Amino acid sequence: MKHDKIIQLLDYCGLKKPLALAHFHLRTHGLPKVIPQVKRILPHDSGAYTQGLAFHDKHLYENTGLVGASRLRCLDPESGDVRWEIRIENEWCEGIAVLNGCLVQLTYTSGRAIVYDLYSLKPCSEFTYEGEGWGLARCRGFFLMSNGSNKLTFRDAQFSVISSLSVHMNRRPLERINDLECVNGRIYANVQFDSCIYEIDSTDGRVLRVIDCRAIVAQSGRRDFHDMINGIAYSPSTETFYVTGKRWPRLFEIFIPLHPHK
Repeated sequence: MKHDKIIQLLDYCGLKKPLALAHFHLRTHGLPKVIPQVKRILPHDSGAYTQGLAFHDKHLYENTGLVGASRLRCLDPESGDVRWEIRIENEWCEGIAVLNGCLVQLTYTSGRAIVYDLYSLKPCSEFTYEGEGWGLARCRGFFLMSNGSNKLTFRDAQFSVISSLSVHMNRRPLERINDLECVNGRIYANVQFDSCIYEIDSTDGRVLRVIDCRAIVAQSGRRDFHDMINGIAYSPSTETFYVTGKRWPRLFEIFIPLHPHK
């Protein structure tokens, strides 16, 4: 609430945009900036409190949050239409990822990772973990999980912790990491209340590039800053990313030139 009031006061005084721009340049000084190319804009459920996206076998999966509104959906990546969905009762659900033919879904505070059959979306088992669940991705043959800090956790197929990775940008921790995607050993991360995607080295945690999505956020149709960008998935066949945000009425297919793999 305190954060909200400060932003509202700055907006009222006409200082929000110039201060945000100055802060952006200070935080990202010296890092390469990339403007993604928008390939297509698709319709999206404006009531969906999107927490994560995952792409697998020509299917785009979406997870939404809030207790009473959490859904697991399969979307048509060509039209954005919901192919099928299930409700998750009495949970606030978070990020999702596909590994070894199973889809795993995090929960915010209950420490449950629910495992689903990919094609029926029927729950078949679950794992447990400590702390909060935010974003989830498949990375280098493991699960990669965020918890809202700058610390990411690698987990095996049984969700046991393998290792952790501290993310830093210009030698400062990159906090509030949210949804994740991993492509060619690079991690692509949303950050809470931020309009960029950060490309991270999956071996040492350094932010390598800043994907500036401010123009996409401006086209998103969102109502206010609470409806932040969240949800990122990569389609190998088209070499494009799908991105959206909380309660956005639009889903974007974008092209980000991939970082040369060393």
